[in-house]
This record gives sequence, structure tokens and C-alpha cells, in this order.
Amino acid sequence: MATKKSIPWAKAREEILSDPEVRAAYEADLRAEKIRAQLVEWRSSAGLTSSQIAERLGVSPAAVSRTERNAEKASLETLARYAAACGIEHPQITL
Repeated sequence: MATKKSIPWAKAREEILSDPEVRAAYEADLRAEKIRAQLVEWRSSAGLTSSQIAERLGVSPAAVSRTERNAEKASLETLARYAAACGIEHPQITL
């Protein structure tokens, strides 16, 4: 019976991310998650529901949900409007 050799996660991760295409996809996912997390933080800090944000923006709650799920595809204008609806005067997103 063959034995399986395990390797530490850090080494496996390093090997996986050594592929430029995999690294680019990984980094894009990290940026997208940071943007999504920022939108949720703004809304939570304001104590608002997605329905309340929708009302302030004049859009449907489904539109707000789509924006939050796909924040990396939102325009800068949409992100700025979302921030303003949350009461954020000078929004900053650090990637």
C-alpha cells in the first residue's frame, strides 16, 4: 500500500500561486471580497437594511443585493452613491 505524503499548507499555497494565471485570479478574488466587505461595513455601520439603502438610492432591494454580491463590477459612481446612502461623506476603498 502506497503512503501519502503530506506537505504544509504554506508550501502548497506557494506552489499553487507560482502560476501567474492562478495568482492573478486569486488576487482579483481578494480585491472583489474587500470591496464587498466594505459595502457591508458601510451599511452595518449606518444601521441600515438593504431595503433602506434601496429606498435611499431609488432602486429595488434586489438591485442593492446584486450590487453587494457583485461589487467589483459596480461603477465608481454606483459605489459613491451607495456610500452616500450610508452617510459616508468621503468613501475610501483600500485594495
